[in-house]
Amino acid sequence: MKGLRGGAVLISVLVGLLVLFASGPVRAEEGVTDKEVVVGAGLDLTGAVANWGVNIKAGMEALFNRVNEAGGIHGRKIRLIAYDHVYQPPKAVTNAKRLVERDHVFVMMGHLGTPTTKAIKDYVEEKRVPNIFPATLASIWTTSGKWHVGDLATYADQTGLIIDYLVKERKIRKIASFYQDDEYGLDGHLAGKSRLKHQYDLAYVAEVDYKRADIDFSSQAAKLKESGADAVILQAVYREPPRLAEQCAAIGYKPLFIGPSPIVLAKTIELGGKHVEGLMGVEVYPLPTDPGPFLDQYRADMAKYAPSLPIDTTNLYGYQKAALFAEALQRTGRSLTRDSVLRAIESIKDWDPGWGLKYTYGGDNRRGMSNAGRLVVVKDGKWTKASEWTELKEVGRR
Repeated sequence: MKGLRGGAVLISVLVGLLVLFASGPVRAEEGVTDKEVVVGAGLDLTGAVANWGVNIKAGMEALFNRVNEAGGIHGRKIRLIAYDHVYQPPKAVTNAKRLVERDHVFVMMGHLGTPTTKAIKDYVEEKRVPNIFPATLASIWTTSGKWHVGDLATYADQTGLIIDYLVKERKIRKIASFYQDDEYGLDGHLAGKSRLKHQYDLAYVAEVDYKRADIDFSSQAAKLKESGADAVILQAVYREPPRLAEQCAAIGYKPLFIGPSPIVLAKTIELGGKHVEGLMGVEVYPLPTDPGPFLDQYRADMAKYAPSLPIDTTNLYGYQKAALFAEALQRTGRSLTRDSVLRAIESIKDWDPGWGLKYTYGGDNRRGMSNAGRLVVVKDGKWTKASEWTELKEVGRR
């Protein structure tokens, strides 16, 4: 049965066609039986970024539930096992070992967080467990070899778009960076620093960091104001921009705040209110309210399988990962192994699930499968499109 392709195919059609029952035994692989594929994920379900973890899990499960109700893929249903790492690297390692050694998962998928996923990197490589489509867009997953595969444009590439927009379109030259002091924040921070230097002969007027547990940004606000920056790039997640914007406003400082995709959440607006009006971000997949057959099916599935959760970029993020995985399983066929599913991912070229953006495997360096991005802005309390889709340029960190 051929893998599905084409731009306007409803995900419901995709799911309906995925069902293929076959008889006879197949070669055993960890996490695979004749009737089941077991997927593992480490997520923050109760900690600092639980809004991400809870919604990513719900999005993945919504797609998997639909697939399973249709009979599965090649006769196998997909079972997701997710444990709470509370956004802490040591807990992520403990959970990964539990998933691999006790639960015998086939792959890790949607593992949340750059520092937490980096913490399990060596372990999953040693155990030869694919880490596919992690919920982190750090550049590391495009350069780490066979066992890691990203799915969307990196923070580095997104920051390149931000730098180009600020300097070329807004004519802003005094730019500061506010960044989380770990592999996540540094990815975009260093890429922006390199882009400013090599493309525009500029430098950040201030480089201000924070730790993951920080909640008071008054000292950072003061440093940013003192720098005179007209724009501040936020290498942050949804919690920090509202607090920083509020504390900057309290001292009479109101620059343009802009950041990569982890800030483009409804939660950012919920937490920030008037203080985040005008905040800009990069999105790397459509807004959950956009039109299109894929998004229509996503909204229907969320209403059916996770009715207590509003549609949001976070659960759409998980849903699109699950759709990609379903396509890879379909292409793999009945003989399912870790090597064969990685080869199936590599076969994806210009695949559109039905929302207008195409996925293409990026080659030996495991580059993101979709490298599209566009700018959005908070307008009247909603994320609103601010530019058209563009293919993002590959931006190095140094």
